[in-house]
Amino acid sequence: MTITLVGNLFPPVVALASGPILAQALGVAGRGEVAAATAPLGLAIALMTFGVPEAVSYAVARHPRLVRLAARNGALIVVLAGLLATAAVLLARPWLSGGDIGIQHLMAVASLAVLPTLLLGVLRGIASGLQLWALVAWEKVLASGLRLLVLVPLWLTDHLTPFTATVVLAAMPVMGAIAYLVLPRRLPEAAPDDDGGLASTKALTGYGLRLWIGTISGILLSRIDQTLMTPLSSAYELGLYVVAVNVSELPLVIHRAVRDVTFVTDAHRSEDARLAAAARISTLICAVVALGLGVTMAWWLPALFGADFAGAVPVAWLLLVAVLVSTPGSIAGAGLSARGRPGLRSLALVVACVVNIGLLVLLVPVWGAMGAAVATLVGYVISSALNEVLLGRLFGVRMRDFHGVRRSDLVTLRDYGRSLVRGLGRRLRPRRRSRA
Repeated sequence: MTITLVGNLFPPVVALASGPILAQALGVAGRGEVAAATAPLGLAIALMTFGVPEAVSYAVARHPRLVRLAARNGALIVVLAGLLATAAVLLARPWLSGGDIGIQHLMAVASLAVLPTLLLGVLRGIASGLQLWALVAWEKVLASGLRLLVLVPLWLTDHLTPFTATVVLAAMPVMGAIAYLVLPRRLPEAAPDDDGGLASTKALTGYGLRLWIGTISGILLSRIDQTLMTPLSSAYELGLYVVAVNVSELPLVIHRAVRDVTFVTDAHRSEDARLAAAARISTLICAVVALGLGVTMAWWLPALFGADFAGAVPVAWLLLVAVLVSTPGSIAGAGLSARGRPGLRSLALVVACVVNIGLLVLLVPVWGAMGAAVATLVGYVISSALNEVLLGRLFGVRMRDFHGVRRSDLVTLRDYGRSLVRGLGRRLRPRRRSRA
């Protein structure tokens, strides 16, 4: 969990560090152009995974010796999907760009990263299924760290333009694949055959598609607003919204670490009490982080990003609330997927996504970035509540167990903190040389 937390911490921290660089160098309109160019990339990657990385992770967590078969079949599926996704982005450019030729060119550049990023997802699924969390964390550190290392020299030499920024944002995540160069040496001995068909192409596609519907809806719920902002409003409003999103995603560091580990551990062995405790503890920590950001944001956000981005502060406040209310239900959704019912998690996300898109069309032309934040909040509330209800109906986990704070939660946090301090102390303590 600690390793996953560190890995998840890097991307938003780097996004927060690189955000002012992009904002100061490109301005609100330029930052909006880059966001408009890269949003379809993220959307295409999410839409065309077909849930394969998660299906690979599920199969490997169940039977680690099937890892090679799962990797081969998973890679085959995503290669075909990647080619289709790249073509789709290229064909959709005229509409997604709002007719802006410059943005269309940037979208074409970003689309080249679709296929390698999808293949990277399969590698991540393998490592997660084997619980090699250090490799997953190292991938995220490399990808985000290299992005910052490239952006800073471009900025200092006045070479940071919408084009170079798009290239960096699209290409650097792929560089995280370097972390998995050691993966072949960490694989267990291969099983003689796949008697249950768990890692076959059919099985991966079947599980993946049930999860994929929810993945599509989840990504649409969190990313379609950035894709539609330019045609529905303007690149200026998108520039404000992107900054607000970057800030509001900081509490998600804790939540995503808990969710990722919970999915694999609950797939290996399901425990209701552990699942509910994970939801409560992650919500508590997210609340503390969100409160700290919300109270101080009006001071540091304009100073960090520039006075022109002051309009992003109230938008970020509302998005922080949205992130907080979605945390318990997201853990419940991970429990549904881990217990072989990804279709129900998908159902909750589909309903929320439909409502979200309808609100985007209604509110963004009128309220701009704030309208998108309202639509996101409503969508998150719906998906979170449905996940908890469905988990309770099928597996008897009570909704109230996912909320509030128990004394046992505080004890768990205390023990966790003590273990971290002891571990850090052992690492920092100088080693004594043995006497001859």
